[in-house]
Amino acid sequence: MNYNLIVFDLDGTLVDSIPDIADIYNSRLRMEGYPEHPVENYRGYVGWGLEKALKLVLPEGVSDGEVQRILTEIADEYAKRPAKLSLVYPGILELLKYLGSVSVPMIVFTNKPEALAQSVVEELFPHGIFDEVLGYTPRFPHKPDPSALNEYILGKNYPLSSILMAGDTPVDLETARNAAVSFAGASWGFRSEEVLKEAGSDLNFPRPADLHHWLMK
Repeated sequence: MNYNLIVFDLDGTLVDSIPDIADIYNSRLRMEGYPEHPVENYRGYVGWGLEKALKLVLPEGVSDGEVQRILTEIADEYAKRPAKLSLVYPGILELLKYLGSVSVPMIVFTNKPEALAQSVVEELFPHGIFDEVLGYTPRFPHKPDPSALNEYILGKNYPLSSILMAGDTPVDLETARNAAVSFAGASWGFRSEEVLKEAGSDLNFPRPADLHHWLMK
């Protein structure tokens, strides 16, 4: 194991949260009188944060004030049921247990609001398995800005060459590049291997078990 820190994206990397996201957004769209979207379409709407996803599913011409009002309703509903339908991907828990067994620290870095991300992690993962859960807060911009991660790394004094970030979208790849750390594409998630390759990722894994085996070498 050549890494001192593994950074995981959350949605589409550790957790398949599309059923929750689609259910919450479609319920709100239905209540507001807007068209709903097929569940699978939400895979292409996520990765940039709750607000960008909302703007992608709303019809054109919705005012900023209306967007913010609906966003507040969605965030409130999500906070009440952060992982009702979400599932940890097969093989992820085994991967995390292996990393723990060889004393490699792990953190989560996501565009989900930080309190919501922490709630998801608390519901779906063993207590204390991650050293930190970094989500979106007003202190820093959304990924691909790496500022929140940079601050964490600086506090731990890890060499950048010893850090691996695993994520499923080009946003995650760009974040890793901006932070000057290595990247592993989780092509089991919300974006295909083809999409990741087109974005420039040359190290991609179709299953968590494949990343697990690669890290063991």
